[in-house]
Amino acid sequence: MVSSTLAAARARIAQLDIEIEKLQRLMDPLLTEREQCSQTLAEYKYPILTLPAEITSEIFLQFLPSYPHRPSFGESQSPSFLLQICRRWRDVALTTPALWSAVELMLEPHDHVRQRHLLDMWLQRSANCPLSIRLEYDMENGERIAIIRECVRALLCHASRWQDMEFVLPLESFRDIAGSMPLLRSLTIGIDDCDEVPGTPAALFADAPVLNHVVLHASFSPFFVRLPWSQITTLEAEALYTDEAVEILRHSTMLLNCTLTILDGDPWADSSIPPLPLRSLSLEYIAGGTHELRQLFRALHLPLLETLAVHEIFLGPDPIAALSAVCRDRYPQEIEIFSARISREIYAGAFPLASLSLHESSD
Repeated sequence: MVSSTLAAARARIAQLDIEIEKLQRLMDPLLTEREQCSQTLAEYKYPILTLPAEITSEIFLQFLPSYPHRPSFGESQSPSFLLQICRRWRDVALTTPALWSAVELMLEPHDHVRQRHLLDMWLQRSANCPLSIRLEYDMENGERIAIIRECVRALLCHASRWQDMEFVLPLESFRDIAGSMPLLRSLTIGIDDCDEVPGTPAALFADAPVLNHVVLHASFSPFFVRLPWSQITTLEAEALYTDEAVEILRHSTMLLNCTLTILDGDPWADSSIPPLPLRSLSLEYIAGGTHELRQLFRALHLPLLETLAVHEIFLGPDPIAALSAVCRDRYPQEIEIFSARISREIYAGAFPLASLSLHESSD
């Protein structure tokens, strides 16, 4: 009795499978047609979805800030925002590497695991595109170094694609940076926790043959980190001590544009700086005495200078003589003096062909 019941059940299941298969064959074309109709309705409602992927990709690139601008992970002008619109846009965004070639990352202790995962995804999605990346940290001493070094090492795997890079990190994390960087053209550095001067400066970015634009934030010192100064053409630096500025200028023999904000520092034994091909120079100071500032300016020889913006404190008691000594027989076409104490007439008489802009001292 039981065996016959089981046999009947098996036979019925076999029959049902046959019937289901027949129905499935009937349903498949209906489901396909339904999907096509739904797609037609969607395209009628959203005509943009009918555009070829190449055009949609170009629209995305025009929508986002142009490279090398770096969006943060979650902001509305990030490519990650496009992933949330619809499946079609998500697919196009994920297959457009140029969208993922720039990013800004602030490492934070409560979110560093997710941030590291996002960084890996960003690097993967950018494929072979040149990279523009800003890496900074906001962590306590005990936990930051391992996390930061882990991210730096992940970036180093793509050093051959670095193009516009910005690092605001503790000095220790810079020591992992090495290797060939054939595309690197612009570099911004900020160094924190420079409490001890190493015996030999770390030679960073030594194999970066096209690097020519460097921006230095506070706490950077050439006595901690050595860059390929001889190929730099544009330099912006803030809060350099006078001896640090001299050290950089002494080796920056190709420098064309330079903006320095100076702190007075200890006198330096050798103030010799070779003639520089500078076309543009801006000198400002933060605080302190005047002797080292004047010594720095007197050490310059700028025969090709075209534009000069300088705080008069650098020029000393006889600004006209100081300017004449530095520029020699060819005076700048544009001269801007901050905190000027002597009159416009005196400057105009000494430099009659220059376009003068004077900002008088408020003292």
